[in-house]
Amino acid sequence: MTARTARSLRSAASDDRGAALLTVVGISLVMLLLIAIGASYSLSGIRKAATDAAASAALAAAYAGADEFTSRLSNDARYSRFGNPASPFTIANGSTGGVTLPTGVDANPAFNVTAGAAWASIPVPPPSTSRAFFRYEVDNSQYDRTGVIRVRSTGKVDSTTRSVIVNIKQKGFINYLYFTDLESTDPVINSSCNTAYDYVTNHSTGCHVQFGSSDWLHGPIHSNDTFKICSAKFDGAITTGDQRATNWDNAGCSTAPTFGGGAPVSVAPMPMPPTNTALANEARADMPDTVPRPGCMYTGPTKITFLSAGSARIVSPLTKYTQPAATVGASRNPAGCGSPGIGPGQLGYPGGSTAADPPGALVSTVGVPLDHNLIWVQTVPTNTADPNYRSMASGLPSTFQCLAAAAARSATSFPSRPATSAQPAGWAFGSAANLIRYPLATEITPTTESSVAPSYSCSNGDVYVEGTLKGAITVAAANFVYLTGNLRYTSADDDILGIIGQNAVWVWDPRTCTAVTRTDAPAGTFPGTSGCGKSTTSEDRRFDAAILSVAHTFMLQSFDSGSRGDLTVFGSIAQKFRGPVGNTSGAGYDKDYWYDERFRQIAPPKFLAPTSTTYGVTQYASTAPAFTSTGAPN
Repeated sequence: MTARTARSLRSAASDDRGAALLTVVGISLVMLLLIAIGASYSLSGIRKAATDAAASAALAAAYAGADEFTSRLSNDARYSRFGNPASPFTIANGSTGGVTLPTGVDANPAFNVTAGAAWASIPVPPPSTSRAFFRYEVDNSQYDRTGVIRVRSTGKVDSTTRSVIVNIKQKGFINYLYFTDLESTDPVINSSCNTAYDYVTNHSTGCHVQFGSSDWLHGPIHSNDTFKICSAKFDGAITTGDQRATNWDNAGCSTAPTFGGGAPVSVAPMPMPPTNTALANEARADMPDTVPRPGCMYTGPTKITFLSAGSARIVSPLTKYTQPAATVGASRNPAGCGSPGIGPGQLGYPGGSTAADPPGALVSTVGVPLDHNLIWVQTVPTNTADPNYRSMASGLPSTFQCLAAAAARSATSFPSRPATSAQPAGWAFGSAANLIRYPLATEITPTTESSVAPSYSCSNGDVYVEGTLKGAITVAAANFVYLTGNLRYTSADDDILGIIGQNAVWVWDPRTCTAVTRTDAPAGTFPGTSGCGKSTTSEDRRFDAAILSVAHTFMLQSFDSGSRGDLTVFGSIAQKFRGPVGNTSGAGYDKDYWYDERFRQIAPPKFLAPTSTTYGVTQYASTAPAFTSTGAPN
């Protein structure tokens, strides 16, 4: 090999080594780039996973805050009024006047709304330290209207915050289509019945009221007692306070019931409140801290007829002040409740000479103060210092007549009345053309326990209600509620009605006679069917309302005399004792009860709750974080 050739070969080899080096370097750079990209992607995924974990944890902390507020509210009713007036959420919803920041032993860091201020922490077992915190803000502006409190809860984990808005509603009687404390007949109606929980065996004959073959209930039902069910149909869940394995009774029934939502399930009892008298405060003029929006109070027998245009005709001749206070000077008569007096358009106005000039006052059910509010009807006070006191012997208005009870009449002396029937005490009001009278002039007063009639009174806090409602109102009475006609909503989506009687809620439908000639009817019985009939003009009845009898029962007058048709309830019924509306012989009404599903979310204004109750969240909604991790409002 020549020197030239050797140099040429060495030169070619050197050139090959340079190209290989470049190739290796290029490949290395590509590999490094791929590694860098992969590492970057992995680190990004790790960061994203960490961020997602923190966001999920913060959201869980927000839910925990909402649950913590709900728990506090269940244990301390004052929490419906606690909140921070400086909260942006509270201010935006107009609740600043309805919330108070708790202090002292009630102080709670969850109400803080400023940067640097403490958060409430979610406890963890020691020795760990909590990384999860929460705050909440309260909107109670609709609480007295719908029973709902809105809470915006914000959770924080490390530097991440998340917020949710929840609706919290009290769990009460209106969670059920049908609720009873005791499934036995009211001892006031049948003295042989007792007030003990029976669990089947303790009920005497005739006391354990049963569901029958014509009854159909569309919704959840509950009793603290034991159900006796014969061939009725139930579409919803059934719960009972009977803790036995066999927790309902159909002894002696020929046909089994239909349980669309499953057989009865045993749960803890829900105790009834002893009285509804606390509702009287909701119409007082001198309690602005606890009752910023008082409703209307009426005194003595009061007749309310709802009108579909958004008004009501109210007759209450014994009322002096519709928003009373401790003294006469502090008491008020806002125009929206109707003016006391006997002049045209006033609560005691007797009406004109024609039906076109009706008695009483016309008030708005969609305006102040009755919009989403309460009507309370009280008994005439006996305390002479009370602004609504009046003497029942000498202080009655000229338009009001107190009817004394009359002894039994003979057919010759009072032909329109059966021989053994006595006229009950009652009251009459109005002009000859527009007379309102309870009892009716031709009304029979049954004396058998199963046909018990209510005791009309001139001074009791009784309310007589009917009509078509537009608005949202609760009507409560210190004594009886009489449902004198159909109660309907103008709009089943928008209108809502609560009916609360301390004592019985009566489906008013007494027996009347117009041309009775028999004189041999035994005492305490109806004198046959000739000339006698129902007081109402329609066979079927319907009530759109949440109905509650606190101490007694929901019941049809003379339920065992004559077949009526169907009684439809769209809403809910709750009562201390089981009240009959018909019997197994076909008398009275067949039940056709439908649950108003809106009651799962809202309640009638200021509706009464059980003595021991809980609250539950009915709706969750995620929202933008309300605070930064430093605690500053966003």
